Amino acid sequence: MAYWEMVFYWVALVFYSLACGGFLYSFIFKNPGFMPKMTKLFALGFVAHTIAIIARFNATGHLPWSGHYEYALMGGWFVLGGTLWVGWRNKELQGLAIATLPLVIIMMGYGYLQNPGLTPKAASLKTIWLFIHVYFAWLAFSAYSLAMAVGVIYLKKTKDALQEVKNESLERFPSLERLDELLFRFIVFGFVTDTIMMAAGSLWAKNLWGGYWNWDPVETWSLISWLTYGLLIHLRVTFGWREKRLAWLAIAALSTVIICFFGVNLVVNTSLHMFQVR
Repeated sequence: MAYWEMVFYWVALVFYSLACGGFLYSFIFKNPGFMPKMTKLFALGFVAHTIAIIARFNATGHLPWSGHYEYALMGGWFVLGGTLWVGWRNKELQGLAIATLPLVIIMMGYGYLQNPGLTPKAASLKTIWLFIHVYFAWLAFSAYSLAMAVGVIYLKKTKDALQEVKNESLERFPSLERLDELLFRFIVFGFVTDTIMMAAGSLWAKNLWGGYWNWDPVETWSLISWLTYGLLIHLRVTFGWREKRLAWLAIAALSTVIICFFGVNLVVNTSLHMFQVR
């Protein structure tokens, strides 16, 4: 890691951890007035996160594209950037960070334990397909993570509706009907960007490995993830699955994406994908 990258990386993690704890406090002690303050703290962490990425870019000459550390760094940036953007567009959704912040904190911690060393850009990555493939992969991951977060809030809000004394922090969120609609929209957006990611990856693979599909472990899990979210959309549109069932599925489905990017290399080490190389 470059010096300033390391400094701002840890600054970001500290701010994220403090903000995460603040959001938990807001929910546990039913204090919704605490959320805007934690959102500002969260935003400061995001600024530090951005500076860490810029510092790494200055040191390597390219954006973080490969390896578990770089995916955690840049993928986490997209997830939290999406969380901040959604919260900025609608103040009622600022609390979604209660679910996305822990996810990214764990990702960044795991990434740091892998190989955060500075490496030159591999020749196979010097192509326009890299930008399309990885950029849309991050957008899909961000959308799927937001769908997971909405699913968590939906389930908590549903449970809270049965209580005599309501949790004011949960009451801050939109209605259950609106949350259900947002969850589905995030899934659809993620599925569309996921499809573009896979198509771009196939075209890149044709030039790189001589075939559109090689049944590489990462490719296989990427297909499993894509089919899982396609099934969610099918269940919603065709069979009318909504509300709690869809919320639980949105939470569980994110595991397929996490396995694709982080879990495969724990089992096999033969992936052709550069971002899986330790």
